[in-house]
Amino acid sequence: MRREELAALAGVGVTWYTWLEQGRDIRVSPDTLGRIAKALRLTPSDTAYLFSLADLPTSDETGTSRVANRTIRDTVNGFSAGPAILLDPYWDVEAYNQPAASVFEFDAYEGRFARNHIWRFFMDPVRRSKYPDWETLAPTWPAMLRVTHVKLMGDHYFESLLDALITSSPEFRTLWERHDTAEPAATRGIRMRLPEYGILKFDSVRFRPVDAPLHLLHVLNPADDRTAEAMRAMSESPR
Repeated sequence: MRREELAALAGVGVTWYTWLEQGRDIRVSPDTLGRIAKALRLTPSDTAYLFSLADLPTSDETGTSRVANRTIRDTVNGFSAGPAILLDPYWDVEAYNQPAASVFEFDAYEGRFARNHIWRFFMDPVRRSKYPDWETLAPTWPAMLRVTHVKLMGDHYFESLLDALITSSPEFRTLWERHDTAEPAATRGIRMRLPEYGILKFDSVRFRPVDAPLHLLHVLNPADDRTAEAMRAMSESPR
């Protein structure tokens, strides 16, 4: 699409839009930037990234808590069919149920980022071995973290986590430099390898609670009878 057509769709002047592309110091309102994002047919994650470049808040950033309420945490604890975890805005595990404790072994790793789901995915060899399709899943994490970066830019803990990942993991650094963005997929199939049970199949369900939209609730529901039986066995003899 030509620049003139984009400007017309967004309801702005061609010259002004050219200045915006060139990064000139001009004022832009959230409404105008939203129209531009719509004209460009950007995804929600790319739109959020565009807003961050303009130093403008997106609509879901204001008035949100970084600590989930007790009801959400109790819901996680009460789910028993498979692993369930609640991730805070930093991708740290804020709450989890017993199946998740058995599968992910949260206490088997030490360090500042021991409870960070993305750090463990890239930096913990034991956690990594649990994912038969690690290479397929890996690109999604930096892409999702880049969207989080929009909302937590300048936050000391988040920036230290990001710096540590870039410094410590060449694989993360390579993927980060692709500048991909993504929101968590609502549902997808996922396989996990557990020493006692082999490869198990789950339906991964992820969504953001209305009362804590910066959090992510992640549930792994058994996708076949064998996996369901393994989860029952694990619940009877938790680690």
